[in-house]
Amino acid sequence: MTRVRLATLIAAAAVAAAVVLAVQPGPAGATTALHTASTTVTNRDDSGANGGNWATDNFTRTLTLFSKGVVANSNCPGITIGACYHITGTIHDKGTFTTVPGNPVPGNGSLNGGSVPDIGVAVTGAMTGTFSFDFYTNKSLAAFDGTAVPSVDGDSPGTGVWPEQFFSGGTQFWDTTGATGGSEYLGTTGSWSYTAALGSDSDCKNVSGRWVDASPDWGVNAADGNILAPDAAHC
Repeated sequence: MTRVRLATLIAAAAVAAAVVLAVQPGPAGATTALHTASTTVTNRDDSGANGGNWATDNFTRTLTLFSKGVVANSNCPGITIGACYHITGTIHDKGTFTTVPGNPVPGNGSLNGGSVPDIGVAVTGAMTGTFSFDFYTNKSLAAFDGTAVPSVDGDSPGTGVWPEQFFSGGTQFWDTTGATGGSEYLGTTGSWSYTAALGSDSDCKNVSGRWVDASPDWGVNAADGNILAPDAAHC
């Protein structure tokens, strides 16, 4: 073998080694073990800032969870079995809403400066949303089953405890305040947007709307917009 050939092989091996090193996992404590679950959600009531359920939603919800590893048991008050695992994650929703005539509109934005009417007609529009989770369990993400719940009809389980339905029996959950035993709320921050495009209102085709239901105020401000869905008498 010539020296030129030997040098070429050595250089190629060095490049390969560099590539391997570049994809090695990060330091201990880094977020790892991504798990996902996609669920079709139908006939889910949607509450607004003015009380009552202003719409019914149909959408696909994708949950993504990350393991932050084992942490001190003080994050899992009263834990009796297993280690304490820190888990974070998000949900992403994409689908449609349909307004419920006669119920209060969701937001406090007005129509042409006037008062805010009740919903007058059924309007269907697009909805998208995200919500974040930060919680602790006595089981690792190995207890997570992303195929466990392919569809949900109605309002249960609540968004704040959504990840719990994908874990095996006997898993305990704690939120960041230490609450557990059914009093935990695993969510942190979120935002949903609802859009009624021009023409979606059969009685008022020139009316459009957009409402943003987001933390920390959850859509109560006039600046958050509204989905008015007025009837012909209130265009």
